[in-house]
Amino acid sequence: MAAVAAVRSLGRFFDDGGRARGARTLTNSSSSSSSEGKGDGDDAGDGDDTGGSFWGEDDPRFRGVVALPGTPVDHARGGVLALNALRDVDGARKARKRLGRGTGSGLGKTSGRGHKGQKSRSGGAPRLGFEGGQTPLRLTLPKRGAHNPHAMTFDPVNLDALAAYVRQGRFGEYDYENPRTLTMKDFVDAGLSNRKIKHGIKVLAGSKLNAGDEKFDIKVKLEVSRVSAKAREMIESAGGSVTRVHYNRLGLRALLKPEKFVRGLPKPARAPPRIKPFIDREGTLPAPLEAYEALQRE
Repeated sequence: MAAVAAVRSLGRFFDDGGRARGARTLTNSSSSSSSEGKGDGDDAGDGDDTGGSFWGEDDPRFRGVVALPGTPVDHARGGVLALNALRDVDGARKARKRLGRGTGSGLGKTSGRGHKGQKSRSGGAPRLGFEGGQTPLRLTLPKRGAHNPHAMTFDPVNLDALAAYVRQGRFGEYDYENPRTLTMKDFVDAGLSNRKIKHGIKVLAGSKLNAGDEKFDIKVKLEVSRVSAKAREMIESAGGSVTRVHYNRLGLRALLKPEKFVRGLPKPARAPPRIKPFIDREGTLPAPLEAYEALQRE
C-alpha cells in the first residue's frame, strides 16, 4: 500500500504529456542522459527539453528515480530499484484453494470429492498400508535376521576422554588422592556422554590406551552400567575402582533429572535375574556409593 500511495502522490505532478516525455527508466547509464533532448523523435524527448528530463535536477519537486508501475528492473546493467516498483516475484504468492464456493469455480458443490464413496467422507481415509483387502506388501515379504527383545544399548565412554575431562576440570575440583565417586549423571552434566542415553553407560579402554600409546594414571571411582575387562584392569592398576550398577528406564531418568520428580524420587528397581550376572548391585537414588554405604550402616 505504501508503494501505491507513493505512485499516486508522484502522479499528481505529471500531466499527460509529461508521463510520456519525463518518466525516467531504471537504467543508470550516463550515456543515455547526454542523448536525451536531441529531437530524434524517441520517447526521451522531442527536442524542446534542455535538461534531458521533464524537470531539471534542481527542481524541488524532483525526488530521485521515478518508475512507472510495471517497469522492469535491469539488474544486469545496474538498474536502480525504486520503492514504487517493489513487487513479489511471479508465483511467490499462490492463491488459496477455496472449496464449495459455487460451480463456476470448478470446486463447488462436492468440492472436488465426487459423489459418495469412502474418499468423499470426512475422516474416511483407509489406514496406512491398507491395499483394499489384498495382502499388503509388508506381509508378503519374509522376515530376515533375528531380533533380541532383551537387547540393551549403552553409550560408550573411553578412558582417554575421561582422563582429558578430569584434567580440564570438567568435573569440578577433583581430589586426585581421594576422589569422589563419579556417576552417570556426572558424565552427562560434564558433556562426556549423550544426554539421551537409553539404558546406561559403558566404559571402554579406547584405541589409544589399547595400543599402548598412552597410559591411564588417574585414580577414579566410577559407577556405570557396564565396563570392559581392559578398562577395569587399567582403572584398578591406577588405584581406582569401578562398580557396575543397574537402573531401569525410570530409575535412570530419576538419576539424570531428579528435578523432574517434584513428589519425590522413585525407589530403585531390582535387577531382573537375567541381568544379575552382569552387574555388581542395584543403583541407588538419589545417587552414589556413599548413600548406599550410609543406608547399609543404618
